Amino acid sequence: MFDYLKSIGKRFGDFFRNKKESISTNLKALPANLKELWSKAKELGFIGVLKLTFADIFLGRSLLGWIYLIALCSIQIIAYILNPDSMIGMIAGLTGIICVIFVNEKRASNYIFGLINSLIYLHMSLQSGFYGEVATTTFFTIMQPIGLYMWLVAALQPRQDEEDILTNKLTLSGWIENIVLTAIVWLGMGYAYKSIGANRPFRDSVTDGTNVTGQVLMSGGYAEQWIFWGLTNIFSIYLWWGQSFEIVIMYWVYLLNSIVGWVNWTMDAKGLHGKPVNEVVKGLFS
Repeated sequence: MFDYLKSIGKRFGDFFRNKKESISTNLKALPANLKELWSKAKELGFIGVLKLTFADIFLGRSLLGWIYLIALCSIQIIAYILNPDSMIGMIAGLTGIICVIFVNEKRASNYIFGLINSLIYLHMSLQSGFYGEVATTTFFTIMQPIGLYMWLVAALQPRQDEEDILTNKLTLSGWIENIVLTAIVWLGMGYAYKSIGANRPFRDSVTDGTNVTGQVLMSGGYAEQWIFWGLTNIFSIYLWWGQSFEIVIMYWVYLLNSIVGWVNWTMDAKGLHGKPVNEVVKGLFS
């Protein structure tokens, strides 16, 4: 038993050492990566960047993709027309839906809509007193530019023509690491909420754990992000039930898209269909 516990302790020690080395390596590469991205942006020029962003938002989408996008956005709009509870809630829901669909399509412009959604959702969470959601949404807001940076840097790496630069799959050790990360955030935030007198600290902190892990996996281009997003959506539907009709609808649509995203990204990782790469990423190589 002692040897087993010692082995588990060694694994955790190795995990934290590897993470420390990975963070250190990424920080050292930050100036060079930013310089290269800035050079690409200067080469394109302001108009070129705008054209590329426009292409990333509107071009390269199949008819089925347009039907899917319009249908899911229409759910949010119709819900607001039938029950006009909050215009800001409707905008939050709409930008959130566009964001998650764009993640599914691997469009870097998802981070634009993600930032808008995070800022509005942060305001609504503060008003509703959902301090767990405030903490998570603050993290999301910070992660939007970081995630965009990571996706664009991934595009700068040497690759084979058929390689999908944005679809990775977790190994067994990766699963263990991310489950541990979820548990640490869940328990840590739960104790934090308990210390300020929250009525249900560990239940409210569940979405903190799943959200943080989902965002980290998304930034790294991992298909398993969708599992954690799905869990987040289920808990969030419960949290917002009776508080905001628009936000509940948003999370139901999120849950549907999480299923579609999981199927698409898993098939990409297994090489079972084409390798879509968002237009902004493509533009870096043109």
